[in-house]
Amino acid sequence: MHGQRPTRTHTTPHTRTRPSRRSRLFATALTLALATGGGLAATEPAAAAGQSVVVDLRNTHGSAAGVGSGFLYGLSENGQSPDDSLLAPLAPRSARGGGARLAGGGWVGDGYTPGTGYQRRLNSALAQARRLATPPYNGTYDLLVSDIWGADTTQPASTVYPCTAGNCDNWRTFLRRLTADVRASGIKVRYDIWNEPAGAFFPPGFNSPQYYQMWDTAVRELRAADPSTPVVGPSLWDFSPNNVSPFLDHTKAAGTVPDIVNWHFSGTPVEDAATMRQLLASKGLTARELTMNEYLHADEQNAGHTAWYLTQLAESGIQSASHAIWSDCCASDTLDGILVRSGGQLRPTGQWWVYKAYADMAGSLAQVDTQGDLDALASVDPTGRRATVLIGGRTNQTPAADLDLRGLTTGALSGGSGVTVTVQRIPDQGPLESPTLVSTQTVPAGTDTVRLSLSLSGTAAHDAFLVTAVPARSDTVTVDATVASGPVRVAYGTGWGRTNGVPDMHGQTANWSFTPGSTAVVGATGRRIALKAVRDRDQGRMRVSIDGGVPVTVDNYAGTRTGSATVWTSPALPNGPHTVTITVAPDRNPASTGHNIALDAVEVQR
Repeated sequence: MHGQRPTRTHTTPHTRTRPSRRSRLFATALTLALATGGGLAATEPAAAAGQSVVVDLRNTHGSAAGVGSGFLYGLSENGQSPDDSLLAPLAPRSARGGGARLAGGGWVGDGYTPGTGYQRRLNSALAQARRLATPPYNGTYDLLVSDIWGADTTQPASTVYPCTAGNCDNWRTFLRRLTADVRASGIKVRYDIWNEPAGAFFPPGFNSPQYYQMWDTAVRELRAADPSTPVVGPSLWDFSPNNVSPFLDHTKAAGTVPDIVNWHFSGTPVEDAATMRQLLASKGLTARELTMNEYLHADEQNAGHTAWYLTQLAESGIQSASHAIWSDCCASDTLDGILVRSGGQLRPTGQWWVYKAYADMAGSLAQVDTQGDLDALASVDPTGRRATVLIGGRTNQTPAADLDLRGLTTGALSGGSGVTVTVQRIPDQGPLESPTLVSTQTVPAGTDTVRLSLSLSGTAAHDAFLVTAVPARSDTVTVDATVASGPVRVAYGTGWGRTNGVPDMHGQTANWSFTPGSTAVVGATGRRIALKAVRDRDQGRMRVSIDGGVPVTVDNYAGTRTGSATVWTSPALPNGPHTVTITVAPDRNPASTGHNIALDAVEVQR
């Protein structure tokens, strides 16, 4: 979080089945190999064989529960920014805060009394909790008791820490006032007693006699005030079983074991969670929830590493985890830096798009087998009829990757028209208006496996990839000037024209505009909607929104022309009527010679 931490080390990656380790991808070449039986058919020459990643959609386990969709601070002081258009797509499940570094210094700054400094920190924390721990988000909120008290590395050197010389009286006074104020607010929180209790945060040191007095006093006071509110700890700066073990011994003897065992910055979340469960079991402490309410160091804040880490969290058995904050602490509204300000507005980065892709995963997790430097997380959603694979890595780069996507004949995807497989790259950049479309391929019906051979480039060492598979769309309707009825209806505003006799477009027609701000509205009934348009050297950008949601930017520039390219695909939708709004953007790709948008067709999956 805020302040300095002990020097960390990278854990050497393991070679095993599920999960894997490290790397970033860039598709400079893509080869598709199709197989109807157990093996893969021969392909035309492609990139050198890369790391094998095998996803079996037929073999599922657990659920795509969004573990890791949480943030440390990340909201404005009053909890109102960013707005829901940027927050809701990420479906946050957990959060953590306590007003750190707000002027006034908390309880300490008020002379160890409940003055304006204490109240400002508490008000901010409760405002954030009110936003995130209530509908529509209903996440958990870990209230940082030590931040409200004032231990956020800005406290003076003369600070008298709780239970100095065995005197815990003022600490008790603080805890009783805090619990009374939280109870009066009506907001449910979890009490995270002390953040990273060593160094500048707690100079007496972790596992010291003073620390145990502080901890035991806090747990007893908190539970006396509200036995139903969970206690979180010890919130160490890293995963260190040798430090946690004596803590558990003491707290078991004292009756102050936390309800939720928490630590920060696992190097290997799957292994570390298993080790912690074994440690708890060895001490007769079972049925304890695990959380990691800070993850990702400053040099790991990129799209590829974020995707890799989310794959680990999803398979770890940890119940919740929150993205750490480094440069924007502690009342900035950038969601820990995954949003940036551009043109006076908050805009998504590559990391934001990774979290959105993660939030969009639904259904059950699919088996992933891989050995090497990168990892993938896969899900199968029978309701939405969609399979998703999120790929990312850390630290090192592999020269190539071969993704075998098996089980395309599973019931969730089966249909008479085959399966459409789409590959998108999520560049590590900010702002990023939308992921980059790499390829879309329709796999014939009856084909069980597709191989995606990805050549990697060092220019994208921090990027992530998103692969989706959906039943091929069987209802394709040509975009016309005005279609007033039927499953697809398109209405154009001013600034649009139409050209007939275009041989490489559906129905040989194109509806076009090069006027920024011109809009077209598509009404369609179905489960998924896709837009086809021209991609060429003179094409511009368009903003696309679905059902009034946050618009995404689609860049239709390409070095070579495609007359009927699938440029945008909606997520899985409830089967019913939907509205897609297309707006010609005022900006364009620097390499493009124009702003033109030429729409071709709308595809609707019923």
